[in-house]
This record gives sequence, C-alpha cells and structure tokens, in this order.
Amino acid sequence: MSELNGLNLFDLSAANRGDRELLSTKRHTTRRRVRHAWILGLAAALAACGGKHTDSYKQATTEQQACCENLDGQPRTQCMESIVTIDDPAASRDGDNQRTFRCVEDHFTCDPATGHATQESAQEQYDCIISLND
Repeated sequence: MSELNGLNLFDLSAANRGDRELLSTKRHTTRRRVRHAWILGLAAALAACGGKHTDSYKQATTEQQACCENLDGQPRTQCMESIVTIDDPAASRDGDNQRTFRCVEDHFTCDPATGHATQESAQEQYDCIISLND
C-alpha cells in the first residue's frame, strides 16, 4: 500500500530534491496584479493622450463637406466652393492652422437646410478662434 505506480509514498527524499508540489497560489500575487493593473492603466492613458493627434484641418473640412452633401445642384456646388481649403500640406499641418481648424472641428454643427454651420455653431467657432489669440 505504500507504493503507487512504483513510487514510495513515504519516501521524502523527493521533497528534499526540490521536486515538491508548488503552492497553489504564488506569493505576492495580489501585489503583482495591482502593479500590472497600474502599468496597463498608465499605458492606456499614455496611448490615448500621447498618441498621434488627428489632423484637425482634414477632419473639419470633411465635416463641412458632409454638411454640403445635404444640398442638391447649384447650392451644393456653391457650398463646397465656400469651404476654406489649404493647398499646401505643410501649411495645413502648421500648429496655428491646426488650432484654428480644431475650433471648427470641435464646434461645427451642420444645418442641413443651408449646408453650413448653424448660427450658434458659427458663433462658438468664432469665439474659440478669437480665444486662441488671448
């Protein structure tokens, strides 16, 4: 009875060799989990904040073009032509232009009847742009 599959159950020499079973829970598990949670949380925050910023110029003009799409015929064409565009890619990436178009991006609300920003939205854009110079 003291042997099972050729192993002597009372032989403690295996325990002395380091072949013992491990504890079911590793030590410091809670501390490691908390540390890993903090590291993952920090990494996620840095990825969200420190990641590549969107191109505000591109986003703002895309929103304005989508608003013009609500119109048909000549009014639609006129609406599309009234959107301010920058032909030079370097100028569109310029910090001042990006901040200006970020105001448009953040405060643009489409009026589908006109294809342009609502009056309130246009005022918010204007106020934002003016505040950039303060």
